[in-house]
Amino acid sequence: MIAPIAALGLASLAAAAPTSTGPAYPETSASNGFNLVLNVTDPSQDLSPPVHGTFVASIHVGPALNYVGQSSDASVARLFYVNGTASDVRYGNSNTVSDGGTPPFSEVLSLVPDKDSETLSTLFLNAGSGGDGNYRTGITGFPNPIPELYPLTYVACREALAYYGGKEFVIIKQAQTTVGEDGQIERNIPEGCAPLSLLPQCATLNDLPAGSTSSHEFAASTRCYEDVDSIDWPKYHAY
Repeated sequence: MIAPIAALGLASLAAAAPTSTGPAYPETSASNGFNLVLNVTDPSQDLSPPVHGTFVASIHVGPALNYVGQSSDASVARLFYVNGTASDVRYGNSNTVSDGGTPPFSEVLSLVPDKDSETLSTLFLNAGSGGDGNYRTGITGFPNPIPELYPLTYVACREALAYYGGKEFVIIKQAQTTVGEDGQIERNIPEGCAPLSLLPQCATLNDLPAGSTSSHEFAASTRCYEDVDSIDWPKYHAY
């Protein structure tokens, strides 16, 4: 299993290695394609069955409409790429895309605010980039030492979907961090949900067949891990 990283935090990583002489982080590679791996940052809050170490997948709920969920089956993991120019990526104006359908068309990650919450948004993977969602997602770059999907923090929650007659699925959402009146940081993790970081695992971006409306022309080179599951997180530290 993947050892949680964000749960440790940089300070905890440092405390775990008091004799270290400098920061040390897992080696990263680069690719223009990647899968996203769920990293539960507080093991005590993982779901049952656990979602830690599983892959981001999609849950079809209509024509070109998908919730973002998870699966332990790597063969159904969605293949993503960050779409944008170097300037777009640098200044956070890119978006994160996966090709879907036949012939392939672009499905874009977006965050849509939950109507009954001031801090929670649901992650969707729908065709195009229209609508009211926040489409500015990507993989953190320099100076962030850990590449992960932004904005932070994600959560995995069980939710009944009407499209499937009320059957429960694990849905990925994003919880906005706020600061209370007392100055305390509030992570706003909903009860019963697992806090996550979504880590990119390098993957080969496929060639598109004739007739595709998707384009990989601006698929950016992205930092990623060759094998998230093999990372021995306790070896690493911030100081």
